[in-house]
Amino acid sequence: MGIPSGYGFKELVFSPVANALVVQMQSAGNSWRPERLYFRQLSSDKYRNIGEPGDLTSQEFPFVHSSKPLLAYNSMQHRFTLDAQGEEQHSGDWDSLKLFNLELGVEIDSINEDNLHLPTGVVRGWISDIVAFGDSGLFVKAGLSKDRSRMDYVVAEVDVVQRSLKPIVTLPATFI
Repeated sequence: MGIPSGYGFKELVFSPVANALVVQMQSAGNSWRPERLYFRQLSSDKYRNIGEPGDLTSQEFPFVHSSKPLLAYNSMQHRFTLDAQGEEQHSGDWDSLKLFNLELGVEIDSINEDNLHLPTGVVRGWISDIVAFGDSGLFVKAGLSKDRSRMDYVVAEVDVVQRSLKPIVTLPATFI
């Protein structure tokens, strides 16, 4: 069906506008594999990959637009290093927020730390996941820091054209 061996189902998303299914896949075994997104039109029985992520890049938090054939998702870049005891350590950082057209089968936009405009006074920030995507906008949970010693999480609106974040409400620590 187009899904590589070694992967298992994590999440299913349906876009009635695009008549498309989107599946988020994760490693089916004990060894780490990056999470991947695949899609297919209802008229097809074969899934196609979304984008061309690198070997250490995961595709996460798929969210379909409520009235357009669009998918938004987060991309995470992973690293493996050895600690002082020689034990392998895994870490990951936000890479980008991507928009994908499910009818055309192409990525149409990518927002990353180089082109994301943070609110005034914020020195570091990232998008941790997507919470809503529709005619009223693209809304995310984002981490924002004004002094690098503390990270506050907020629900924010993403202005895709301006590539900026507009915080709406700060979330309590329980939402991290």
